[in-house]
Amino acid sequence: MKKSVQIIYICIFVVFLAAPVLFFKLGGSKLVDSSNSENRTLSEMPSLEMSRESIEGFADSFESFFNDHLPFRNQLVTLGGLADYDVFHDTNSDSVIIGKKGWLFYKGSQINGEDPVADYEGTNLFTVDELEQIAANMTQMKADLEANGVKKFVIMICPNKERVYSEYMPDSYGELTEYGRMEQVVDYLEQNTDIAIVCPYDTIMTYKEEHPDEQLYFKYDTHWNNEGAFLGAYDLYKALYVEDMPSLDQLGKEDGSVPTYDLARLIHLGNVLNNDPAPILKGYTLHSVDETRNDDNTVFSFNNPNKDGIDSNLMIIGDSFSSLMSPFLGYNYNHLYTTFYYRYSYADLEREQPDTVVYEVVERYINNMSKFSVEDGLSMYD
Repeated sequence: MKKSVQIIYICIFVVFLAAPVLFFKLGGSKLVDSSNSENRTLSEMPSLEMSRESIEGFADSFESFFNDHLPFRNQLVTLGGLADYDVFHDTNSDSVIIGKKGWLFYKGSQINGEDPVADYEGTNLFTVDELEQIAANMTQMKADLEANGVKKFVIMICPNKERVYSEYMPDSYGELTEYGRMEQVVDYLEQNTDIAIVCPYDTIMTYKEEHPDEQLYFKYDTHWNNEGAFLGAYDLYKALYVEDMPSLDQLGKEDGSVPTYDLARLIHLGNVLNNDPAPILKGYTLHSVDETRNDDNTVFSFNNPNKDGIDSNLMIIGDSFSSLMSPFLGYNYNHLYTTFYYRYSYADLEREQPDTVVYEVVERYINNMSKFSVEDGLSMYD
């Protein structure tokens, strides 16, 4: 091959390598989507400080930064995600399962002992000692709350999506266990403590069977939707107050804006898998309520200025399932304050002075019940 031809080939190769970078540097990043649609924080440009430790770690940190900010990265990972989802029906994600009919399920990140697959298979049952520890800790929590003026304490355990929609789990995971951690803990607490326990699983499954066209959890997300959350709130409401809320069938519905689903983001398809509706429920309250929330949607406050709702001061300590459920309660109480476990502090209890406290936990975080304390709360990574 002539030297001039080789030079041409080399130039073409360099142009292909440099073109995307130059395109982005000259303003192309404003013309294509380069936002972070993943369920994580992208790596930042490392600083090179004159120390041996920083020099040795600079290469790895820079590689992570370069990979996260590669031109057309979003488009490339979306293309790869679509191929996995639509063609191979599988994913290399450590946290996501692609189920039947395109449903997504959560493997878990093993934070706070979470393992939804083991919950589904029933391979992580608690020992008697562990059940005793959960019961002892929740009993202590009740006593500590009563010492702070709380008159009623309720534990609420919400079912994993993998349990409710087990028919869409891949066959390779087998059948749903007949007796898992959720049933274990509910049975043990009911038999060995005097704490009120609410588990809306039966209510959800009965409604699902009677209304096969109604969806209660999001297809591409770990959470229940507004209809599933309302069924949970309905069961909790009955345990807290003697009067019934209107049933789900009595409520109106309208189309709501479709969120970016968490499991879809984990496989780089947050901007693609958006054909799952998110209806808004209407008619569950007649009250006017002021609602505030913090920036990351982990703390909510509902206050009825007219004081014409239920004359009670309610606090819910829980996870994202309670935050989705809380409006259905907050718009019927005079005051509701809800916070995630790891946002809770004893100062919240002193400030809010609730007469009723609900400790809500989704099935995959059920192990947190052995660790939470009124005095110290719970670390996000306990």
